[in-house]
Amino acid sequence: MKIKKILAVVLAAAIVFALAACGSSGGNTPAPAGSGSGAAAPDGTSDFEWNGQKEVWAILPTTGVPGLMMHADSMGWVMEQEGWTYVAKDAEGNPANQVTFVEDAIAAGNVGALMIAAMDTPMLEDVCEQARKAGIAVDFLGAAPDYEIAGYIATKYSITGMYAVQAAEDWVEKRVAEGGNIPKNADGKYEVAVDYYLDITDGIYRSNAIVGTLEDSETLTCVSTTQAYGNSAQQDAYDNAQAVLAAHPDCRIFIAYEPDEAMGAAAAIADYAAQKGLDLADFAVFPCYSEDPTFQADYAAVLADHSANAIKGYSSYGATATEEEQQKYDPTGANAYSPTGEKLAIILLGVCGEGNYDWNYGEAYYDDISATNVYGLDLQWANGDENPCEKYEVPNYLY
Repeated sequence: MKIKKILAVVLAAAIVFALAACGSSGGNTPAPAGSGSGAAAPDGTSDFEWNGQKEVWAILPTTGVPGLMMHADSMGWVMEQEGWTYVAKDAEGNPANQVTFVEDAIAAGNVGALMIAAMDTPMLEDVCEQARKAGIAVDFLGAAPDYEIAGYIATKYSITGMYAVQAAEDWVEKRVAEGGNIPKNADGKYEVAVDYYLDITDGIYRSNAIVGTLEDSETLTCVSTTQAYGNSAQQDAYDNAQAVLAAHPDCRIFIAYEPDEAMGAAAAIADYAAQKGLDLADFAVFPCYSEDPTFQADYAAVLADHSANAIKGYSSYGATATEEEQQKYDPTGANAYSPTGEKLAIILLGVCGEGNYDWNYGEAYYDDISATNVYGLDLQWANGDENPCEKYEVPNYLY
């Protein structure tokens, strides 16, 4: 079924990760500062003093990515419970706009905190220091600056990319073993199409790890790389997957940047399989993030019936909300609650001395990472573990 195309806004970047939004690993409640869950705090040389203003801005690469908005909106909701006003700002894919928004917040005089899904951390250094001097607390989502801010939550995006490929390797081995019909190429490998994203540093890290892990794989090989991230991600991913299947009719495995792209590719695969009389149990899509209600429903369906759709697993990061947290936030489940968003709020409220929150100024936290597939694979990485993808964490695409 062809997906209706969403009106596109030209975007140059967005995260977290999509962004945005968290996977099923680790604890459910953000740990307070000093609990040992975060990275070691810097020397704490900052003389930050909050200005007392209770408006918080989420400065985002785009407001058009649901996973990213889940983090930001959950952060805003937590802070609203303490009497803050929450405002989301859309940089429209331009990192310079994020700088301008910080300058605007300083000039406004009524802003006391900023959460920035940072697109270019060096570009933000000077204005973040100006914000600190103006008594505005700043934390980052999905980026680790080499200068001091109130705190940040970062993700080893490279590991999410590697894990998605490893989940695919495990899936194809087990699907073939049970009689699946998955063609090999002339070199005896299974073909893989990659949906990547190169407009932010973390995206480059993840993309390097995806393609690099495929290059090292004894069973998989990359035959296509395309990009679909943005407001029209599902439609663009649908179109890209159609083109891949036309050019590479034996391709059965797709690695997607995030859930929107995975669902777009899965829709194209469903149309292709129906036209060719193929079983969707022989196709697999693995995104590098999982927190989207529709995606989770699709995955639940395929766990019950491997022919239900092409989604066969995922890698992801962060923590999943408990039922109690979700019920308190939105009992309908229409708007998913993000523990990562809660942690972002804890950082800001903590350094401002609000309520019962506490955070050591400058402390960092790296999300847990996990991966799974329909055959029960369980991969786990936690803050403090050795980084197996360090070689991919360079600021340029390697392939």
